[in-house]
Amino acid sequence: MIKRLQLHNIGPARDLVAEFGERLNLITGDNGLGKTFLLDACWYALTKRTWADDKPFFPRPDASKADPPRIDYIVKGEMGKDAESHAEFQFSTQTWKGKPGRPSKPGLVLYARIDGGFSLWDPARNYWREEYDPSEQDLVPKRTSAYQFSKAEVWNGLSEVASGDSGIICNGLLRDVENWRLKGNGVFELFQQVLRVLSAGEAESLRIGEGVRVSVNDARDIPTVVMPYGPVPVTHAAAGMKRILALAYLLVWSWEEHKRAAELKKEDPTRSLVLLFDEVEAHLHPKWQRVFLPAVSEVAKSLLLQDSADSVQIIATTHAPLVLGSVETLWDENQDQLFDFDLEDNQVILEAIAFEKHGGAEHWLSSDSFDLPHNYGSYSVDAQKAMERADAFMRDHRIPEEAPQEEMEATHKELLRTLGGDDEYWPYWLPFYDGRVQA
Repeated sequence: MIKRLQLHNIGPARDLVAEFGERLNLITGDNGLGKTFLLDACWYALTKRTWADDKPFFPRPDASKADPPRIDYIVKGEMGKDAESHAEFQFSTQTWKGKPGRPSKPGLVLYARIDGGFSLWDPARNYWREEYDPSEQDLVPKRTSAYQFSKAEVWNGLSEVASGDSGIICNGLLRDVENWRLKGNGVFELFQQVLRVLSAGEAESLRIGEGVRVSVNDARDIPTVVMPYGPVPVTHAAAGMKRILALAYLLVWSWEEHKRAAELKKEDPTRSLVLLFDEVEAHLHPKWQRVFLPAVSEVAKSLLLQDSADSVQIIATTHAPLVLGSVETLWDENQDQLFDFDLEDNQVILEAIAFEKHGGAEHWLSSDSFDLPHNYGSYSVDAQKAMERADAFMRDHRIPEEAPQEEMEATHKELLRTLGGDDEYWPYWLPFYDGRVQA
């Protein structure tokens, strides 16, 4: 797991420090302030200086050789020891130079990117290894790259052309899921269990059915999602379901392939897992947002690691109050941390803020995580302005019958236009409005 990250002269914030909780970390903040950038930096620190989606960081325009960009971090390895490391940008070569030596292993790291792709680092397949070098006539250390999946490669497979490694790295969801079903070796059943846990409820539980042909020009049997109205090929599923299917597949595939690689190397599988999620609510209906994070945690600990985990760390960004509300009963201040990006005096800052139970989504919207106006945050901007106008009118004119009638009618008309007939604001306004005519 990652314990500490410090960035200097890169990204939206000139200086940034984050002390992460060992279990659940949530990151909020407005667009463009650095949430995804922070996840990318976590990936870099955890995966021995590889870049998410192969996109390296570049220095801020005002950085200099005298004050170069720098990344400092502390990662807790599988042996339970903290390992400090750093990397510094070299202007002469336009590259990052890190601390020499082999870093510790943080466990299996999976990053669900916002573009629908995934990045995976496997300690059994992507760590340093020794290979024979004919020019040296000896074994030399080689650091293999992490696996970078585009959205299409999750479904259709990752080959040596994309990865730089030898052989077919991944067959892809469309082939693997149907092969798992036909082999009957338990992996398909695990995939079904993961889908069931990630679903919004029993009534909408995702389940995979038999494969079907969808085209005379495609010889594959495409897995189906069993819907109440009939089976649907996964290639034709809704965007939210595709996101859940892709995540479930990558979780199961990466874990099963890690176990196989560890077995071939005569090593024990890792008992540590780090999951990075960019905008966990993307494409998800509110019913799914309410269950997603607790479900992912359960999948990692109970279904994959079989309740024998040394650590499962989740770091996720979100814009959704329902996501924050979903973890209220799980939150442990000794293991979890809430962060918020803000813009103050044109400077981006990251703060660790206290997690409080706000209950309903409308109360989360006015919390420090979202900063929307109290009482108005869940309304449209027009409705907010109409209520603020009415509030100001009642403050300025305490006696309804003495208030300017034309302005009152205009205010009332705007409230009628922007609010529903049973809105909870009417009991505040109507007694005043109805009192405009003397008995």
